[in-house]
Amino acid sequence: MEPATELTPTTLPSRLREILPSGELFEQMFTLDTIIKIARVGLSLILGLLFVGLIVQIVKKLAHKRMDSRSGGLIVKVTQYLGLAFIAINTLDAANVNLSALLGAAGIVGIAIGFAAQTSVSNFISGFFIISEKTFAQDDVIKVDGTTGIVYSIDALSVKLRTFDNQLIRIPNETLIKANVSNITRFPVRRLNLNIVVTYDSDIERVRDIVLDEVDRNPNALKNPEPVFMVSKLGDNGIELFFGVWFATNEWFDGNNDVYIAVKKRLDAEGVEFAYPTLTVYQKKG
Repeated sequence: MEPATELTPTTLPSRLREILPSGELFEQMFTLDTIIKIARVGLSLILGLLFVGLIVQIVKKLAHKRMDSRSGGLIVKVTQYLGLAFIAINTLDAANVNLSALLGAAGIVGIAIGFAAQTSVSNFISGFFIISEKTFAQDDVIKVDGTTGIVYSIDALSVKLRTFDNQLIRIPNETLIKANVSNITRFPVRRLNLNIVVTYDSDIERVRDIVLDEVDRNPNALKNPEPVFMVSKLGDNGIELFFGVWFATNEWFDGNNDVYIAVKKRLDAEGVEFAYPTLTVYQKKG
């Protein structure tokens, strides 16, 4: 292999000789091979950024058309990370860096980082399962282990909820995978469950007719599906009755208040007594 051609002050144009330093240091640093290597690295970096930027834009457009916001956002982030890794490897290769030794060192560092970041990796992988299951989406109302709120954002490591008293709660993706999650607003209709306990001297059929009549008067209560009535239990304190009334999901909150208020007033007016916990004490004779 022929020795590299050196750019010395005597081989440069006169104007360039005036501004560049002279001496052994210049001769060691500014060889033709060095300039070619710098140009190759710069070109590789620029082309890599342009290529990855183009790929990311294409992925964004496809994700916007064919995926929901949570799935598309995560796919775009993964594409960006992979693109940056591609640029780094390509640039190091252009600089003639020994990648085998570098990858070996990176493997050792990666193992150490992996142990330190097990939770983050677990949350990141759990995010893919959440997306694939499509249990909920942004703006859905969900309940997770007693916490209820509106889905504010779905990120790579966590899901953020905005509670109804305007608090922001962060739930790690790994927790969501292990927990019982209820999506309250997933379906267009939702049932309102009324549990009423009346005294044993009450006429069950009359109570049923009164409650169903009040439900029928409510303009937002759905006729199809029909209301549900059931005697749940002959309990210790009274007769436990169950009524199920269907509402459109976005009208459930108002329907809950209207039905409870109307039923309570009507039962009071009809003289139906609600049962309360009672305690009977027997006195031993003799």
